[in-house]
Amino acid sequence: MPSDQVKVIFDCNTFVQALLSPDGAAAASMELVRRGEIALYVSPQVLAEIRDVLQRPVIMKRLPSLTIERVQAFLEDVVAHATTIRNVPAKFRYERDPEDEPYINLAAVAGADYIVSRDRDLLDLMTGTSVECKEFRQRFRPLKVVQPLEFLREVAPDQS
Repeated sequence: MPSDQVKVIFDCNTFVQALLSPDGAAAASMELVRRGEIALYVSPQVLAEIRDVLQRPVIMKRLPSLTIERVQAFLEDVVAHATTIRNVPAKFRYERDPEDEPYINLAAVAGADYIVSRDRDLLDLMTGTSVECKEFRQRFRPLKVVQPLEFLREVAPDQS
């Protein structure tokens, strides 16, 4: 991977949207990964969350085209195009939403440029006034947390 390549973390909802909305910004972002234009990082914990969310009975019932096989194929595609980092240490605690910590810590270990998410708690890290938000911005500059469309506008303006 070229050293100047943008390093990115997608949160679970970005992966879900990439699979379920093939014409959306999350899917376009995943396509940049597939083409090798950006470097995606995942962890076993992130992959497990994606699998869990996509295989929830309520989701599978609502989306008949979402089969176990389709979920498995999607995860295999993600793993084939991402760098997996195992044993990600806890570098940042986020009391507001501890479920977001794996993404923040993965970004810290990977030296990521972006976390791509629609999660309000993650997005608020960029503008929030809490001690946690200020600490995040101070410790992890220049890491940005952005929505998929904003990410595309910044890294691939011709695709947004």
